[in-house]
Amino acid sequence: MTTHLFVRSCYTLLDSTIRIPELVSTAKKYGYQSVALTDHHVMHGVARFLHECKKEGIHPIVGLEVDVFYHEQKVPFLLLAKNNRGYSNLMKLSSMLCDGREYATYEELIQYCEHNFLIVYGEGGYFDAELISEDRTGITQKLAQMKSELPSFDIAISYEETSLWHSKNAVLKALAKAQGIQTVAVNKIYYLGQKDYETLKVLSAIKHGTTLRDKNVTPITGRYFLSIPEMEQIYDTDDLNRADEIASECLCDGNLEKTGIPVYPLKDGITAEQYLPQLCLAGLKKRLNGDLKPAYVERLKHELQVIHQMGFEDYFLIVYDFIRYGRQKGIYIGPGRGSAAGSLVAYCLGITMVDPLQYNLLFERFLNAERVSMPDIDTDIPDIHRQEIIDYVYQKYGEQHIANIITFDTLAARAVLRDVGKAMDISKREIDMIVGLIPQTPKITLEKAYEQKEKLRVLLNASPQLMAYFNMAKRIEGLPKNKSIHAAGIVMSGKPIEEIVPTIQMAEGMKTTQFVGNYLEERGLIKMDFLGLKNLTTIDEIVQMIHKNNPDFHILSIPLNDTKTYRLFAQADTIGVFQFESDGMRNLLRKMKPTCFEDIIAALALFRPGPKDQINIYLEGRKNPSSVVYPSKELEPILKETYGVTIYQEQVMLMAQIAAKFSLVKADILRKAISKKNEEELAGLRQEYVRGCKENGYSDEIASDLFDLAEKFAGYGFNKSHAVAYGLVAYQLAYLKANYPLEFYTSILNSVIGDSTKSAIYITECRRKHISIEAPDVNCSTDIYYHNGKSIILPLSIIKDVGTLAARTILDERTKSGNFGDYFDFVARVVLRKINRTQLERLISAGALDEFDLGRTTMLNTLDDAIKYAKLIQVPFGTQLSIDPQLVSKPVVIRMKDNQEELSENEKAALGFNLGEQPIVHLRQKLGITYPPLAELNSNRGLYRGFAYIQSVRQIRTRKGDLMCFLKLTDETGESDMAVMPNLYSQYSQYLVKGVYIQFYAKIQDEASFLANQIEIVRQK
Repeated sequence: MTTHLFVRSCYTLLDSTIRIPELVSTAKKYGYQSVALTDHHVMHGVARFLHECKKEGIHPIVGLEVDVFYHEQKVPFLLLAKNNRGYSNLMKLSSMLCDGREYATYEELIQYCEHNFLIVYGEGGYFDAELISEDRTGITQKLAQMKSELPSFDIAISYEETSLWHSKNAVLKALAKAQGIQTVAVNKIYYLGQKDYETLKVLSAIKHGTTLRDKNVTPITGRYFLSIPEMEQIYDTDDLNRADEIASECLCDGNLEKTGIPVYPLKDGITAEQYLPQLCLAGLKKRLNGDLKPAYVERLKHELQVIHQMGFEDYFLIVYDFIRYGRQKGIYIGPGRGSAAGSLVAYCLGITMVDPLQYNLLFERFLNAERVSMPDIDTDIPDIHRQEIIDYVYQKYGEQHIANIITFDTLAARAVLRDVGKAMDISKREIDMIVGLIPQTPKITLEKAYEQKEKLRVLLNASPQLMAYFNMAKRIEGLPKNKSIHAAGIVMSGKPIEEIVPTIQMAEGMKTTQFVGNYLEERGLIKMDFLGLKNLTTIDEIVQMIHKNNPDFHILSIPLNDTKTYRLFAQADTIGVFQFESDGMRNLLRKMKPTCFEDIIAALALFRPGPKDQINIYLEGRKNPSSVVYPSKELEPILKETYGVTIYQEQVMLMAQIAAKFSLVKADILRKAISKKNEEELAGLRQEYVRGCKENGYSDEIASDLFDLAEKFAGYGFNKSHAVAYGLVAYQLAYLKANYPLEFYTSILNSVIGDSTKSAIYITECRRKHISIEAPDVNCSTDIYYHNGKSIILPLSIIKDVGTLAARTILDERTKSGNFGDYFDFVARVVLRKINRTQLERLISAGALDEFDLGRTTMLNTLDDAIKYAKLIQVPFGTQLSIDPQLVSKPVVIRMKDNQEELSENEKAALGFNLGEQPIVHLRQKLGITYPPLAELNSNRGLYRGFAYIQSVRQIRTRKGDLMCFLKLTDETGESDMAVMPNLYSQYSQYLVKGVYIQFYAKIQDEASFLANQIEIVRQK
């Protein structure tokens, strides 16, 4: 028997093909009792490795490969943890090396190798040069030196399968034995099977940004997971036995002492257990205007008791503190998120703005004493202020107690095809062709793509080379390629984090955990999600604008029964409203016609993949409440608000409480078991549920039906607490849109700067609502949208080729030297500041120079003269240049007549949309065409009718020689491509030319293209 003491996994990025589960299952399949994980400098895979070993009954050996600066050279050492203290030392060593270090010092090696086996490589290590040159004296001296300077260590014997290293290892063994130094079999493993060598070669090429033809990046052969018979055939028995000895003495299971919640700092003499109830009672009095209703007092008492029982007082105080800090700084913190909105304690502390008793929200959905897990209060913050809150927490609790959470960017389907294709010298055309056949479905795999796309199968089956390329991509798919930081979460720890998990320095400031999120909670770390939401930034910006005229306005004081707001929802006028923008949701609103806040909550819960088939039942019940049939009279109060349809998880819990006599704690356990599809646990819960129902007088059949109902709906039912909190954000945005449209559209347009499609949608809405939009103006515009009380002024920064940097250059010149006097003054001053000809053309086309009253065509035709004039009047001014307009007279201007069609095209090219009313708008109104504009069609799938203008036609021949074409279509909101196949094109080819308006019936192919089914010529050129 033997074991493998060196295994490098895929977490030594792009240096190994080995995934952790496959490593452990392979060790078990081959009959190994133990196996090691020894990545280079990092420990990303250790937590999962320990889990997998425990699951498969394999003894884990936790190790680390470390480069050490030893006697003026970088030397690799292998450390294997003897126990959990050794494991702790490895974590500290890894954390230190991942702080931008290339190697450890000798002193650091000595410090951290305690409680670890220390192994020195023969092949590929300190003795390489002497072994190659057969310098026995040099080897002897180095061995003696190491023996005097290092604690007990072994010499690794590896690469024994080659005749060269077999003979050199024999020399090394003899010289080591002469000095009483033990040797051990260490087969270095980078991939599992021999066939995986080619995969590692491709990974290596990807890592170095080269191709398989580059021989400099070819990895060493033979680094695969040898079977026990192979190990016994290759290595000496004494070296194999030594490996077994080491393995048997590596008793690390990773069960270090856990951390806990950081202590919230309080004044001397008061504890968190005392302070939290005091704060909550004060908060409750404020919320209820001093009227402490018994139901609220009892609920608060119950929640505080559970929180105390679970030891979470400090957690709530920490969250309360940073949210209070944000509000004191004028930052708009979201009203709540997730199940935390069901907590009265959170409401009393100002953590949430949702009254859980008013909406019948359940605390047990959030915190359950029998389902012990950390609280999970996620905080929504305007995206521009997120870092401020994190910085506050970081400063308050210290760098040793706060860390980011690591994530890994994996080689997903489309990305892996590109990377592997480049490494294997596949042409860009072929790569693009195959990538283009991969569905855009989230989390699509290459295997699923192959099953779903017939064109892909045909293409690959016709080419052995492309099939080999595709199969190689499948083998690499899913491997981690880059490290990144979790977009929202951080972790907090009562103890220094590096005593709990290894860390890595990935950005300035906070360290990052080496373990991914799902392995952090079991170490006692508290995860806090700070989510930066653009929608909150939009609300915050709108409120700031409103305050200029109405300083007393407060977003949390708006009425929840505003007529204008519900009219907006009923008309599905919700473009720009959080959670209510999609076509499907807007269709639901048109049918539903909400009249109260509960309708908004229900709409959010209904419009999800699970309950969508219940929408019609809900709408029918809403239309005719007397037609609703309830499972029983006792359950009617629970289901009445949703007309008999179970759409909230809380309803499932309350039904279990009423029908089956479950406590809410037990009901939450049922909900969790259903969502996790834990069949064993569900079987026991079914028996309890049915027994409880029968004790309540229900028949066996009805009891079983009620459990089936719970099982069906709890799996996809929506968290009502979350629906209420997010419904409030949606309502706030809708209220602002309905009551403060100028401020709303100004802010929403600022949120989509750089996205001409969305900008066009909002500007079209503004026109429809008779909100004035003014063209950019070099004497009025800034680098963002703003309003002057009557109109919204477009910024210079949205103009193509101008952007924010050039816009700010123009603003800086305007601020420094005043408004631009005329066209030539403008060109002269900004040319001096390096604004180029293309940018000047775009500014003219966008209408930013219209106030100079020369006409855009005239300015474009005079531009060369204006630039010459600008350069002629430049004069030295110290070390820089200035202008002197007196040097040369301004060019003579010959006015030219504007061509409106050209102006419109140029304007759209510059802005991405047109400001002036376009002919297509008038024609659409005249003909009564109500089809959605192109920008809205692009986000859908299926067959749609549309109306558009042909901007260009590209004609091609198919392989059969038939003519077809691609049309570039445009309307007032955007543009799309439409393919017209030969059978249809043959009928309409003479009419399908630039300038023609068409109605069409087509299939949406992707985000910006159609396949025509029918065409009708509306107006010929």
